[in-house]
Parts: sequence; structure tokens; C-alpha cells
Amino acid sequence: MPLVWLWCVLLNDLRVEWTVNPQYAYGWAVPFLCIFLLLRKIFRPTAGITPPATANFRLSPILCQIIFGLLALLYLPARLIQEANPGWRLVSWALAISVIGITLCVLRSALGASRLQVSGFRFQVSDFAFPLFFFLVAVPWPTLIENPLIQTLTHFDVRATCDLAGWLGIPAIPHANVIEVATGLVGIDEACSGIRSFQATLMISLFLGEYYALGLARRLFCVGCGFLLALLLNLVRLLVLVWVAAQRGIPATTRWHDPTGVFILLGCFFVLWGIGVWLAPAKAKLEVSSQQPATGSQNSKPSASELSVFRFPFSAVALTGWLLCVQVGVEGWYRWHETRLPAATVWQVAWPTNNPTFTERDIPVTSRQILRFDDGRNAGWQEDNLNWQVIFLHWQPGRAAVRLAQNHTPEVCLAAVGHQLTGGRELQFLAVNGLKMPFRFYQLTDTPQPVFVAYCLWNDRAGSRKFETSSLTASSRIAAVRAGQRNAGQRSLEIALTGLSDLAAAQTAVQQLLEKIIVPER
Repeated sequence: MPLVWLWCVLLNDLRVEWTVNPQYAYGWAVPFLCIFLLLRKIFRPTAGITPPATANFRLSPILCQIIFGLLALLYLPARLIQEANPGWRLVSWALAISVIGITLCVLRSALGASRLQVSGFRFQVSDFAFPLFFFLVAVPWPTLIENPLIQTLTHFDVRATCDLAGWLGIPAIPHANVIEVATGLVGIDEACSGIRSFQATLMISLFLGEYYALGLARRLFCVGCGFLLALLLNLVRLLVLVWVAAQRGIPATTRWHDPTGVFILLGCFFVLWGIGVWLAPAKAKLEVSSQQPATGSQNSKPSASELSVFRFPFSAVALTGWLLCVQVGVEGWYRWHETRLPAATVWQVAWPTNNPTFTERDIPVTSRQILRFDDGRNAGWQEDNLNWQVIFLHWQPGRAAVRLAQNHTPEVCLAAVGHQLTGGRELQFLAVNGLKMPFRFYQLTDTPQPVFVAYCLWNDRAGSRKFETSSLTASSRIAAVRAGQRNAGQRSLEIALTGLSDLAAAQTAVQQLLEKIIVPER
């Protein structure tokens, strides 16, 4: 039961990334692949036979207890930080390492150093090692590693694609992460960089290497083939998109973007599968020649050195008590700070759906990946010769860190896509239907007509209404843990307005709009 609890905590931490980030959507399959590899190891007559290089390796009980204690201690700060910063990838790695290590230590304590024989099937602790460590391929890579790799792959792909397009008679000019063709610009996003196919092929090659019991050199060869294959097929994908853009226009690339991505994954899988089948026979012969024949039949009585029985280890009892203390302590730490917060004050947006010009707009996938909100809606309409666009986002209590919204304000995000803004320094409190809503107003200066943006960041249980922003740094994350700040419910409202010429008139129009669409919940 304590191990089940640990794995539930880990899966709950990773499921958000697997859901909102298509790059790690394959993570949903990894737990089932781990279970498959584990069952395949156990329920076969050759289970428990280790390669010659590791056959003599034994983990002493004392060293196992030391590792167990260190990993159990690591779980406490990981859970404490995770509560205020869910989705922080370094914390996810700390949780994954502690959970996997604790699982192996408990199994080592339960099985001992001997092999367990049940109905002729033998297995030992080493049989659990690869299936458990294989789970790490589903943990998102740290940003410090992933971002430079994405940028490197993107720049290489852009230049290589332009060269290949030139050989095919398609004029193409590289501009950072964009390829210019005669009909417009082809943007190279993270998916097109090849990082998604590289991570997926890493998972596939490691799985096939274990499935066919390949040696270390052959597994590394399989991983290398997967990387080169993903790189090659991704160049083919980009070349197809550039050709489509040059021949049929930029809008046509949207119909080819996802199908070509599926082609890469299927192509990598089948080619790697063929490589695994090709490498397997030689390895199988090596294993057969190196294995010692079993003494007696499967039905014979095993020797005392081989026989082990499951016993409830003391480490499991200690782990149960420790996990209980950690859970109570973490929850108590944050609840003690939350007792000094006022009751939640919430509101909703009454969308003018009866307006004939009302239209729903998609929220970009990238925004969903970054902000990880629970509910969101983006809509636009026209009223009184004014054009409105309103984006409402809502975070449920405890589901995402408040710093995600505090770090992605209009002055950060709009500037990141090339817009120039003025204003935003003065905080204004607008009285709206009994609420005191904090707003900052901005004006875009690089658009053909004036565009005004009003932004409100609302903490449901804030002690005082203010507009807090923070950067996503390690110090700010740890400071939130010390202050006992986790998401107690948060929402944001961003309003874009065109049709007016000055900021004062825009502020008055926003005030009038808020009185129509903001509905407090008592």
C-alpha cells in the first residue's frame, strides 16, 4: 500500500504534462509498457537470469538501508515543493527517482538476495530494475536541457531544409525559426524541431532493446539509429511542409502538419522494430550458450539458497509511517498558512452569446501547455462600433502554481511575440458589481489602429487585492514554499479593445463592459 501511494503521487504529478503537452503524450503508454516488461520478466522460465556482466552484483543490506533512508528523506522536500509548484520538472525528477529507488529497496528487503521460485518461475530484485527505471522516459526533461536542445535542432532543421529545398528548385530563406518562401513564412514550432520524435524514438528503442534482450552495445546502437532516423524523417517532414507552402500557400500546411508527424512516429517505430528483430538472434544465441542448465526439473524442490518467501519487511512499516507523517506535515504546513486567508471571493463571466457577432476562438495549444489552466474561454464580438476580445482563464484550488499566471502577463507574452506596449505601470481598481477588481491597462503601439488591453489577475482568497507578478525562478518557487503559498483558486481576465483613439476612453468602455459581463458568486 505505501508503494501504491507513492506511485499514485508520481502519476498524479506527471499526468498534467502528459495531457496538455503533446510532446509527452506518449507518457500515458509508458506505465503499461513497464507493467508488460515486468510481467514478461517474471512469468517465463528464464526469468531471474542476469547477464554475465551483472550476475555477481549484490547490494548489501546495509547499503540498501542507507539508500532507502536517503530516498525517503528526499521525498519530503520534493512533496513540500511540489505542493506549491506542481509541474516543476526538477521536482518531478526528484519524485520519480525517490519513488523508483524506494520501490527497489522495499523489494530488496522483501525478496532478499535470493531468487523466488513460484510454480517453476524464478525472479529476483534485478528483474524489476529495468521496468522501473524505464519509467523515467516518461518524465519531462528539465528545461535547462530541453530548451537548448530544441533550439539547436530547430536551427539545424531550418538551415538543412532551406538547402534541400534549394536543390529541389524551391527558393527558401532561413530567418531564425522561420522559413520564408514565395507565398509567406513557414514557422518551425517545437514539434517541427524534431524533439518530439526524438523522445518518442528513445522510448521505443529502449523498450525494444529490453524486449529482445539486446546487449548494452546493441541497445546503444538502437538508440543511435532512432535519433538519426527521427532527424532524417523530420527533415523530410519539413521539406514536405515547405513544398506545400510554396505550391499551395501557407494555409495548406495546416492540413499536412499533423499527418506528417504521425508518419514520422510510425516510420521510426517500424524501422526500429526491424532493427530489433535483426539484432535479436545473435543475442539470443549468446544467452543460450552462457546460461547454465537448470538442475532437476521445474517440479523439483529448490535448494535453500534459491528459495525465498515474501515477508512483510520492517522497511515497509517504517515507510508507511513516514509517508503518513510527510502527508500530514505538508498538508498542515499549507493549511496553517491558509487559515489566515479570507473566504474565497469568486466571479464568472456572462458571455454575450445572444450577440449575433459573438464568435468562439481557440486558445493556442502552446498557451494551454504553459498556463495549465482548468477552464478557459476565448471569444470576440462587436458592440457599439467597438471590437472586443475577451480571454477568461480559471485555475482550480491546488491544481497549478499561481506563479504560472503571474509570470505570463501581457507585458511579457505580447512583447514575446513582437508587439510594443506602453502603460501597465499604474494599477487601477475598478468597482464592478460590488467587487474591487485590480487592472492594468496597456496600449499596443505597433498596430495600424490603436489596440488597448486590460488585464486582471484575481486570487480567490487574497488577503488584499493587488496585482502580483513574479518570475519563474528557483528562488521565487522556494520563497512560495516558505510562505506556504499554493494555489487557493485563481482567475485572469484579459480584454482587448479596438475602435477608440485614447486610453481614457478605453478605460471607460472597459468599465461599462465589466458591469455587463461580471457576475459575482455569493
